[in-house]
Amino acid sequence: MKALFNVLRIATTALLLIASAHAGALTSLGNKLTIAMSDQPRYEKLPLFDPHRKDFTCIYEAQQIPSPDPESEMWFQQALTMDDPNVPIDKIDYAKVYQLYLQAADRNNWKAMLNLASLILSNRAGVPEHDPEAAIQWVEKAMKLGIPDAYDRMGVYHLNGLVKGGGATSAYAFFQRAADMGSPAAMTFLGYKLAATYDNPSEGFWGNLPVGTKMLECAFAQGYGDAAEKLGLIYARPNTNEAKLRALKTLHEGVKLGSAKCADSLVPEFDGMDLDNGTNLVGHIDKARAQRYGKIRDILKLYDGRLKLPNLDKVLPLPPAPLPKWDGNVQTLIDGAKAVTSPPKAKQSAALQGREFIPPGYAVPSLNQSSIVVTGDQNVPRDGYWLTMYGSTTPPGTQLIPARRNMPERYQAGERFEASSFEWLSADQVQWHYLGEAFAVPPQRDDFLRHLIDVGLLREIPGSESSIRRSGQQRCPQTGIWEGCVAENHPLALLYNRWEQQAFVEEGHAFPSPSERLIDITVSDVQWTYLGSPNAETGMPGIYAIGL
Repeated sequence: MKALFNVLRIATTALLLIASAHAGALTSLGNKLTIAMSDQPRYEKLPLFDPHRKDFTCIYEAQQIPSPDPESEMWFQQALTMDDPNVPIDKIDYAKVYQLYLQAADRNNWKAMLNLASLILSNRAGVPEHDPEAAIQWVEKAMKLGIPDAYDRMGVYHLNGLVKGGGATSAYAFFQRAADMGSPAAMTFLGYKLAATYDNPSEGFWGNLPVGTKMLECAFAQGYGDAAEKLGLIYARPNTNEAKLRALKTLHEGVKLGSAKCADSLVPEFDGMDLDNGTNLVGHIDKARAQRYGKIRDILKLYDGRLKLPNLDKVLPLPPAPLPKWDGNVQTLIDGAKAVTSPPKAKQSAALQGREFIPPGYAVPSLNQSSIVVTGDQNVPRDGYWLTMYGSTTPPGTQLIPARRNMPERYQAGERFEASSFEWLSADQVQWHYLGEAFAVPPQRDDFLRHLIDVGLLREIPGSESSIRRSGQQRCPQTGIWEGCVAENHPLALLYNRWEQQAFVEEGHAFPSPSERLIDITVSDVQWTYLGSPNAETGMPGIYAIGL
């Protein structure tokens, strides 16, 4: 759904400032007027867009937005799954997709709110609501939660005339506000507009390269792949060997982040475009790499940034590294490059039987929540799970010792409690603590990983026999896929610790530095864990085949 609004925004770019009044307003400096029509968020009073601002402060959206309710996030992910780009539109149950988004949005899931708004504005069959006002109100609700991307979306609505009285002037004010709040989409859009070498308001661009570059770099640091495409062009401008290499690496990183635009830019570079005038980034023709980038580009276009390929170097490393042998199947490239995970550990409750059985996805309240205690020589007074202990209860619970297996057991009212595991403990010495009935637990990390596997965004691999960990400042001890993370209390943990924070690293090579993604984290702060999945031996020295 994000793609729909990107298209709308891009499609109207050429029409932004045809009216001279708009052009004058956007290019005025020091204008203190603000945009205001009412107290509705769609008409929030905002400073006019200033294309000649002197600076930009990078703020990360991940550190500003509220954490989603886990159950609502699962509903959101399920809706995304149903809206599968590989399934014909007429085969998708958009009524169900709408319902899942609605459930999640009602629980303040802001991503669901924005996708629900997109669905309402679409012409998809089965969607019960097509009122533009309803879409605007969902975006306004996300704005009230302080969501930067909601301000960006409202800018799109103004730009396309969906908001009464809206236009380019008000739209750019919202884009500016969204970028200042941390929206990578808004940063990328405005970064493109400001990274020119001169002003041309009638064409919708300005020469404010320092600020435009800062915006694009901030979006790139947040994992927004499309920002890398413009950054690559900017970095290449000096046309030195160092500049070309930096641009090439940036575009390659953009492909890892799911950008079809970056892959599309790399195809002609490896095909030999501009070799005659000396501006080609590669410096030679490499048809094999061009072919692989082209195949990957075609798949990434379907996913609009959702499919991440952090292990791209496993199937398509930059030169001078040799290319691993490929069987010609595009799915091999995608599977080899996508993120991986080991099988989730079996949950203990599934192995428990009898009274100790707890249904999968459920849990039992803890002992410190117990408010009812009876001795073992009484009948069970209430249905539910009970935990048996013995020992002093003064102060409460501090010296209690398990009288059986220290597992909650379910009894029905009127039953007799079973005897202690210790023969020397009489029934009247045993205390049964009422825990209550089992309750459904919110989806856990393993649940989300399983979902990502099911929809093809994550690949499951066998667990590594030994757990190898290294600091980011050390050399890689074993070729394969490694997962990086920083401590949970690190200031940038929310930004860096993502499910796709992985890399394919060769033995003896350095681990990726966060600075390669413009993230201000030292290499020593990153801990890398070996997941496995090296490429396969071919029997020829230095030549490998893509191994899954």
